[in-house]
This record gives sequence, structure tokens and C-alpha cells, in this order.
Amino acid sequence: MVETEVKKLRVAKHLSQEQLAEKAKVSVRTIQRLEAGDDASISTLNLVASALGVEVGELFPQTQSAQQKEKIQSADEQLQSQLHQRHEEYHTFKSIYNACFIVIMMIWGCLFPLIHNNAFSSIAGVLWIGGWLLFGPLKKEIKIKRIDPKLDAKYPLTVNRIDKDKEAN
Repeated sequence: MVETEVKKLRVAKHLSQEQLAEKAKVSVRTIQRLEAGDDASISTLNLVASALGVEVGELFPQTQSAQQKEKIQSADEQLQSQLHQRHEEYHTFKSIYNACFIVIMMIWGCLFPLIHNNAFSSIAGVLWIGGWLLFGPLKKEIKIKRIDPKLDAKYPLTVNRIDKDKEAN
């Protein structure tokens, strides 16, 4: 039996066991076991801590055994590793997207002199400016619909982190 602060933190956030389980992507029974003092895996502790918006160490009272401290440190190391790997992959996506965007816009801009019809040239210019405006929302759409779900599946400990796609400090 391991005393945890899960129930206190859950109640302070006005969450039911079911809501916390859904947010943490674990079963209600897992939350019940944690609150009862049963031991849990490092992954589970990370998921619950992220769902509560706290660090793993905050799930336990300050009077921790050496074994608990070692487990908390291991959980934090796993989380930090996944966050770092996720940041690297997200940075790669942003770099590729930005490079494609610049190449497309440069090609589009270089085609203007080839257009000799003034009306079509004006329309192409407006579309070129519109392209600059459309690529921002397109990037967000790709991130939300394609990139985030893949990274969430690959790095499950980072799912509930608000800093999951921010640059590492």
C-alpha cells in the first residue's frame, strides 16, 4: 500500500473518478486503485499526473521512501525522454512544412513574369497573397488532424501535456 495524493488532487480539480480516468486515458478501476493506495506503473503515474496538471512527485506526500523516490525519478525521466523525442519530431515537421511553403511560394512568384494577360496576372497576384494567408491555418489543420494524433500514439505520456508541442528550453 502506497499513500497517494490522487484523491485530494482530483477533488481539488472538481473531477469525478470517471472524468479523471477519461482525461488520463486509464480505467476508472485504475483511479480507484491509486486512491486506495495500490501501486501503479510508471506510465500510469505519468498519465494521471499529466491529467491532473501536476508532476509525478506531487502525487505522493512529502514523506516518501527511497523506493518511491526512485520510482518518481524514473517516471520523470521517461516523461522527459518522450517530451524531448516528441519535440524533435514536431520540430522536423515544422521545418519540412516551412521549407515546402517557401518553395511553393517562390515558384508561384517566379511564374508571374510569364503571365502576359493583365487580368490573369492580377488574379494570380491576389491568389499569391491569399496563399500566404492560407498556409497558416493549413499548418494548424495538419497539426491537429494528422501530426498530433500520430505523436500522441507514439508518445502516450505526453498526451495531456500543454507543453507537448512547444520547443524545449
